[in-house]
Amino acid sequence: MTVEAGKGTLVLVGTPLGNRGDLSPRAREAIVGADLLLCEDTRSPVRLLGEGVQLPPRVSCFVVNEGERLGLLLEHLARGERVAYVSEAGLPVWSDPGLRLVQAAVAAGYEVDVIPGPTAAAVALCLSGLPAEDVRFLGFLPRSGPERATRLQQMARERATVLLYEAGNRTPALLRDLAAALPDAPTRRVAIGRELTKQHQEVLRGTLTELAASVQEALRGEVTLAIEGTSAAELEAGDPAQTAARAVWELIWDASLKPREKAKQIAARTGLEARAVYERLAHRDDPE
Repeated sequence: MTVEAGKGTLVLVGTPLGNRGDLSPRAREAIVGADLLLCEDTRSPVRLLGEGVQLPPRVSCFVVNEGERLGLLLEHLARGERVAYVSEAGLPVWSDPGLRLVQAAVAAGYEVDVIPGPTAAAVALCLSGLPAEDVRFLGFLPRSGPERATRLQQMARERATVLLYEAGNRTPALLRDLAAALPDAPTRRVAIGRELTKQHQEVLRGTLTELAASVQEALRGEVTLAIEGTSAAELEAGDPAQTAARAVWELIWDASLKPREKAKQIAARTGLEARAVYERLAHRDDPE
Protein backbone atom coordinates (compact mmCIF):
# COMPACT_ATOMS: atom_id res chain seq x y z
CA MET A 1 0.00 0.00 0.00
CA THR A 2 1.35 3.45 -0.92
CA VAL A 3 0.58 6.09 1.69
CA GLU A 4 0.42 9.73 0.61
CA ALA A 5 3.49 11.58 1.87
CA GLY A 6 2.83 13.96 4.73
CA LYS A 7 -0.65 12.64 5.41
CA GLY A 8 -1.47 11.23 8.83
CA THR A 9 -1.84 7.46 8.95
CA LEU A 10 -3.25 5.02 11.51
CA VAL A 11 -1.42 1.69 11.42
CA LEU A 12 -2.91 -1.42 13.03
CA VAL A 13 -0.09 -3.76 14.02
CA GLY A 14 -0.64 -7.50 14.36
CA THR A 15 1.41 -8.94 17.23
CA PRO A 16 2.30 -12.53 18.25
CA LEU A 17 -0.17 -14.62 20.20
CA GLY A 18 2.58 -15.77 22.52
CA ASN A 19 5.71 -16.65 20.59
CA ARG A 20 7.76 -13.47 20.15
CA GLY A 21 9.48 -15.01 17.14
CA ASP A 22 6.27 -14.47 15.17
CA LEU A 23 6.72 -10.68 15.18
CA SER A 24 7.39 -9.73 11.56
CA PRO A 25 10.17 -7.32 10.55
CA ARG A 26 7.50 -5.03 9.10
CA ALA A 27 5.59 -5.02 12.40
CA ARG A 28 8.77 -4.20 14.28
CA GLU A 29 9.49 -1.34 11.89
CA ALA A 30 5.94 0.01 12.28
CA ILE A 31 6.21 0.02 16.09
CA VAL A 32 9.65 1.63 16.26
CA GLY A 33 8.97 4.09 13.44
CA ALA A 34 5.62 5.45 14.69
CA ASP A 35 5.29 8.95 16.06
CA LEU A 36 2.86 7.69 18.71
CA LEU A 37 2.04 4.22 20.01
CA LEU A 38 -1.47 3.53 21.26
CA CYS A 39 -1.33 0.28 23.20
CA GLU A 40 -3.89 -2.02 24.76
CA ASP A 41 -1.10 -2.68 27.27
CA THR A 42 1.81 -0.21 27.24
CA ARG A 43 4.13 -3.00 28.40
CA SER A 44 3.55 -5.09 25.26
CA PRO A 45 6.03 -3.31 22.94
CA VAL A 46 8.76 -3.64 25.57
CA ARG A 47 8.07 -7.36 25.97
CA LEU A 48 8.13 -7.81 22.20
CA LEU A 49 11.21 -5.75 21.34
CA GLY A 50 13.25 -5.80 24.54
CA GLU A 51 14.30 -3.22 27.08
CA GLY A 52 17.10 -1.76 24.95
CA VAL A 53 14.93 -0.62 22.02
CA GLN A 54 14.04 3.08 21.78
CA LEU A 55 10.26 3.32 21.51
CA PRO A 56 7.96 6.21 20.57
CA PRO A 57 5.73 7.72 23.26
CA ARG A 58 3.20 5.15 24.48
CA VAL A 59 -0.39 5.82 25.57
CA SER A 60 -2.81 3.19 26.89
CA CYS A 61 -5.83 2.48 24.70
CA PHE A 62 -8.02 -0.42 25.78
CA VAL A 63 -11.69 -1.31 25.62
CA VAL A 64 -12.73 1.03 28.46
CA ASN A 65 -10.92 4.18 27.32
CA GLU A 66 -10.72 3.75 23.54
CA GLY A 67 -13.36 6.44 23.01
CA GLU A 68 -11.33 8.87 25.10
CA ARG A 69 -8.33 8.43 22.81
CA LEU A 70 -10.05 9.49 19.59
CA GLY A 71 -9.25 13.16 20.08
CA LEU A 72 -5.58 12.37 20.67
CA LEU A 73 -5.51 10.15 17.59
CA LEU A 74 -7.01 12.81 15.34
CA GLU A 75 -4.73 15.49 16.79
CA HIS A 76 -1.63 13.50 15.79
CA LEU A 77 -3.04 12.50 12.41
CA ALA A 78 -3.77 16.17 11.68
CA ARG A 79 -0.03 16.83 12.09
CA GLY A 80 0.70 14.29 9.38
CA GLU A 81 2.06 11.76 11.87
CA ARG A 82 1.92 7.97 11.92
CA VAL A 83 0.03 6.52 14.88
CA ALA A 84 0.44 2.77 15.45
CA TYR A 85 -2.07 0.76 17.46
CA VAL A 86 -0.82 -2.39 19.17
CA SER A 87 -3.36 -4.66 20.84
CA GLU A 88 -2.42 -7.36 23.33
CA ALA A 89 -1.64 -10.47 21.25
CA GLY A 90 -3.30 -10.81 17.87
CA LEU A 91 -4.81 -8.44 15.37
CA PRO A 92 -6.62 -5.25 16.46
CA VAL A 93 -10.39 -5.13 15.86
CA TRP A 94 -10.77 -8.96 15.93
CA SER A 95 -12.43 -9.19 19.38
CA ASP A 96 -9.84 -6.61 20.41
CA PRO A 97 -10.02 -2.81 20.64
CA GLY A 98 -9.24 -0.74 17.55
CA LEU A 99 -12.54 -0.48 15.67
CA ARG A 100 -13.39 2.97 17.05
CA LEU A 101 -9.93 4.22 16.11
CA VAL A 102 -10.40 2.99 12.54
CA GLN A 103 -13.88 4.49 12.27
CA ALA A 104 -12.67 7.88 13.53
CA ALA A 105 -9.68 7.93 11.16
CA VAL A 106 -11.76 6.90 8.13
CA ALA A 107 -14.52 9.43 8.93
CA ALA A 108 -11.92 12.21 9.13
CA GLY A 109 -10.36 11.19 5.81
CA TYR A 110 -7.08 9.76 7.05
CA GLU A 111 -5.29 6.68 5.78
CA VAL A 112 -5.52 3.37 7.64
CA ASP A 113 -2.97 0.62 7.11
CA VAL A 114 -2.67 -2.89 8.58
CA ILE A 115 0.48 -4.86 9.32
CA PRO A 116 -0.83 -8.46 9.23
CA GLY A 117 -0.13 -10.75 12.14
CA PRO A 118 -1.38 -13.88 13.86
CA THR A 119 -5.00 -14.25 14.89
CA ALA A 120 -6.09 -16.97 17.28
CA ALA A 121 -9.17 -17.74 15.17
CA ALA A 122 -7.14 -18.46 12.03
CA VAL A 123 -4.55 -20.53 13.91
CA ALA A 124 -7.23 -22.59 15.67
CA LEU A 125 -9.11 -23.19 12.41
CA CYS A 126 -5.97 -24.50 10.70
CA LEU A 127 -5.25 -26.82 13.63
CA SER A 128 -8.83 -28.06 13.98
CA GLY A 129 -9.08 -30.21 10.88
CA LEU A 130 -12.61 -28.87 10.33
CA PRO A 131 -13.90 -27.51 6.98
CA ALA A 132 -12.58 -24.03 6.21
CA GLU A 133 -14.53 -23.17 3.06
CA ASP A 134 -17.44 -21.65 5.00
CA VAL A 135 -16.53 -20.13 8.36
CA ARG A 136 -18.39 -17.89 10.79
CA PHE A 137 -16.48 -15.95 13.45
CA LEU A 138 -18.60 -15.07 16.50
CA GLY A 139 -15.92 -14.00 18.97
CA PHE A 140 -17.10 -14.07 22.59
CA LEU A 141 -20.70 -15.14 23.19
CA PRO A 142 -22.85 -13.12 25.61
CA ARG A 143 -22.29 -14.49 29.09
CA SER A 144 -25.94 -15.07 30.00
CA GLY A 145 -29.55 -14.16 29.36
CA PRO A 146 -31.69 -14.16 26.21
CA GLU A 147 -28.81 -12.96 24.01
CA ARG A 148 -26.75 -16.03 24.86
CA ALA A 149 -29.72 -18.34 24.35
CA THR A 150 -30.41 -16.78 20.95
CA ARG A 151 -26.82 -17.27 19.81
CA LEU A 152 -26.86 -20.89 20.96
CA GLN A 153 -30.12 -21.51 19.08
CA GLN A 154 -28.61 -19.97 15.95
CA MET A 155 -25.59 -22.24 16.26
CA ALA A 156 -27.85 -25.26 16.40
CA ARG A 157 -28.73 -24.57 12.74
CA GLU A 158 -25.38 -23.15 11.60
CA ARG A 159 -23.88 -25.09 8.71
CA ALA A 160 -20.57 -23.19 8.66
CA THR A 161 -17.65 -23.93 10.95
CA VAL A 162 -18.04 -21.57 13.93
CA LEU A 163 -15.09 -19.93 15.68
CA LEU A 164 -15.52 -18.75 19.27
CA TYR A 165 -13.29 -17.11 21.85
CA GLU A 166 -13.69 -17.83 25.55
CA ALA A 167 -11.83 -17.32 28.80
CA GLY A 168 -10.31 -20.58 30.02
CA ASN A 169 -12.15 -20.47 33.36
CA ARG A 170 -15.50 -20.20 31.57
CA THR A 171 -14.81 -22.88 28.97
CA PRO A 172 -16.36 -25.82 30.91
CA ALA A 173 -19.64 -23.90 31.29
CA LEU A 174 -19.62 -22.94 27.61
CA LEU A 175 -19.15 -26.56 26.56
CA ARG A 176 -22.03 -27.65 28.80
CA ASP A 177 -24.28 -24.95 27.35
CA LEU A 178 -23.36 -25.91 23.79
CA ALA A 179 -23.93 -29.59 24.46
CA ALA A 180 -27.33 -28.78 25.95
CA ALA A 181 -28.40 -26.42 23.17
CA LEU A 182 -27.21 -28.32 20.08
CA PRO A 183 -29.34 -31.40 19.34
CA ASP A 184 -26.51 -33.04 17.38
CA ALA A 185 -23.93 -32.53 20.15
CA PRO A 186 -23.07 -36.28 20.23
CA THR A 187 -21.77 -36.04 16.65
CA ARG A 188 -20.83 -32.35 16.31
CA ARG A 189 -17.02 -32.14 16.25
CA VAL A 190 -15.13 -29.43 18.10
CA ALA A 191 -11.48 -28.49 18.57
CA ILE A 192 -10.28 -26.35 21.47
CA GLY A 193 -6.98 -24.54 21.01
CA ARG A 194 -5.13 -23.28 24.07
CA GLU A 195 -1.71 -21.66 24.61
CA LEU A 196 -1.56 -21.21 20.81
CA THR A 197 1.95 -20.73 19.39
CA LYS A 198 3.44 -21.10 22.88
CA GLN A 199 5.61 -23.91 24.23
CA HIS A 200 2.67 -25.79 25.73
CA GLN A 201 0.27 -25.39 22.80
CA GLU A 202 -2.51 -27.95 23.00
CA VAL A 203 -5.53 -28.87 20.90
CA LEU A 204 -8.37 -30.85 22.46
CA ARG A 205 -10.55 -32.63 19.92
CA GLY A 206 -13.78 -34.58 20.20
CA THR A 207 -17.52 -34.18 19.97
CA LEU A 208 -19.33 -31.56 22.00
CA THR A 209 -20.80 -34.23 24.22
CA GLU A 210 -17.39 -35.81 24.84
CA LEU A 211 -15.61 -32.54 25.63
CA ALA A 212 -18.46 -31.24 27.79
CA ALA A 213 -18.00 -34.38 29.90
CA SER A 214 -14.19 -34.39 29.96
CA VAL A 215 -13.37 -30.69 30.36
CA GLN A 216 -14.49 -30.07 33.93
CA GLU A 217 -11.67 -27.85 35.19
CA ALA A 218 -10.77 -24.31 34.14
CA LEU A 219 -8.27 -24.03 31.29
CA ARG A 220 -5.36 -21.62 31.38
CA GLY A 221 -5.65 -18.26 29.61
CA GLU A 222 -8.02 -17.67 26.71
CA VAL A 223 -9.02 -20.44 24.36
CA THR A 224 -10.39 -20.63 20.83
CA LEU A 225 -13.06 -23.12 19.82
CA ALA A 226 -13.69 -24.35 16.29
CA ILE A 227 -17.10 -26.03 16.07
CA GLU A 228 -18.27 -28.09 13.13
CA GLY A 229 -21.40 -26.92 11.35
CA THR A 230 -24.51 -29.05 11.44
CA SER A 231 -25.40 -31.29 8.52
CA ALA A 232 -28.26 -30.86 6.10
CA ALA A 233 -29.84 -34.02 7.51
CA GLU A 234 -29.96 -32.49 10.98
CA LEU A 235 -31.52 -29.29 9.62
CA GLU A 236 -34.25 -31.29 7.92
CA ALA A 237 -34.92 -33.44 10.98
CA GLY A 238 -37.79 -31.30 12.21
CA ASP A 239 -39.07 -27.96 13.44
CA PRO A 240 -36.39 -26.32 15.64
CA ALA A 241 -38.95 -24.96 18.10
CA GLN A 242 -40.43 -28.42 18.62
CA THR A 243 -36.94 -29.88 18.93
CA ALA A 244 -36.01 -27.31 21.57
CA ALA A 245 -39.27 -27.81 23.49
CA ARG A 246 -38.80 -31.57 23.46
CA ALA A 247 -35.23 -31.19 24.73
CA VAL A 248 -36.34 -28.94 27.61
CA TRP A 249 -39.09 -31.40 28.52
CA GLU A 250 -36.57 -34.25 28.59
CA LEU A 251 -34.24 -32.20 30.79
CA ILE A 252 -37.01 -31.48 33.29
CA TRP A 253 -37.64 -35.19 33.80
CA ASP A 254 -34.04 -36.37 33.56
CA ALA A 255 -33.45 -38.03 36.94
CA SER A 256 -29.72 -38.43 36.30
CA LEU A 257 -29.07 -34.67 36.49
CA LYS A 258 -28.78 -32.73 39.71
CA PRO A 259 -31.26 -29.83 39.96
CA ARG A 260 -28.63 -27.11 39.62
CA GLU A 261 -27.08 -28.66 36.51
CA LYS A 262 -30.55 -29.25 35.09
CA ALA A 263 -31.39 -25.57 35.69
CA LYS A 264 -28.19 -24.44 33.93
CA GLN A 265 -28.93 -26.51 30.85
CA ILE A 266 -32.55 -25.35 30.67
CA ALA A 267 -31.40 -21.74 31.07
CA ALA A 268 -28.92 -22.20 28.22
CA ARG A 269 -31.71 -23.34 25.90
CA THR A 270 -34.34 -20.80 26.92
CA GLY A 271 -32.53 -17.65 28.03
CA LEU A 272 -34.19 -17.80 31.45
CA GLU A 273 -32.18 -17.10 34.59
CA ALA A 274 -30.70 -20.33 35.94
CA ARG A 275 -31.54 -19.34 39.52
CA ALA A 276 -35.23 -18.80 38.69
CA VAL A 277 -35.38 -22.14 36.85
CA TYR A 278 -33.74 -23.88 39.81
CA GLU A 279 -36.27 -22.42 42.25
CA ARG A 280 -39.17 -23.58 40.07
CA LEU A 281 -37.68 -27.05 39.78
CA ALA A 282 -37.02 -27.24 43.50
CA HIS A 283 -40.66 -26.46 44.27
CA ARG A 284 -42.15 -28.37 41.37
CA ASP A 285 -43.81 -30.93 43.59
CA ASP A 286 -44.95 -28.48 46.28
CA PRO A 287 -48.73 -28.22 46.71
CA GLU A 288 -50.35 -25.08 45.37
